[in-house]
Amino acid sequence: MTLKVKDVMVGEVVTIEANVTVREAVRLMNDHEIGCLVVVQDGKPVGIITERDMLKRVLVATRDPRAVEVGEVMSKPLLFMEPEKEIEEAVKLMFKHKIKKLPVLENGGLVGLVTLTDLIRSPEVIKWLEGFPLKETPRRMKTVIDVYFDPARRLRKRCPLTTEGGLSLSCQERKCMWWLEDECAVLKLTKQLSNIVQQ
Repeated sequence: MTLKVKDVMVGEVVTIEANVTVREAVRLMNDHEIGCLVVVQDGKPVGIITERDMLKRVLVATRDPRAVEVGEVMSKPLLFMEPEKEIEEAVKLMFKHKIKKLPVLENGGLVGLVTLTDLIRSPEVIKWLEGFPLKETPRRMKTVIDVYFDPARRLRKRCPLTTEGGLSLSCQERKCMWWLEDECAVLKLTKQLSNIVQQ
């Protein structure tokens, strides 16, 4: 069965109004320990602001985060995916536009968020990568891919979070680089982040 975007997306998404200052956006991202916020205006998603947007358009440009509004520096127009789309379509869109996060919209409303990390754990995406010319991988996406995929051998690395139907495949437990003491470090971190988002 081919996974769909709704199968891997995070349902709870932190949003921010377009007229809020970048300083407040940074505080919100720090509070939730996340790397992006979906920007809304009149209740509708209109863009996304990431740490990279803030670095490039505020810090490097030496603008005052207390005076700059999120709507001025957010990435737009908003690229998004629909929950019923197959995950390969989401990965292709990310590669085409060199992005690592995609809001998920249904009938114009925000229903989730999917990241490259979420997608690349799936066997379907790993299979797609096997036929992808990896030299064309956008530089800032390469780090994520290298964690889960061995470009030289063109196969997926053994990761306990490579899943099928929500269950781990080929978990190596103590033999795995992610296994610390008596548990999977990546799984533990994922749970912690999930709990933070739900609070």
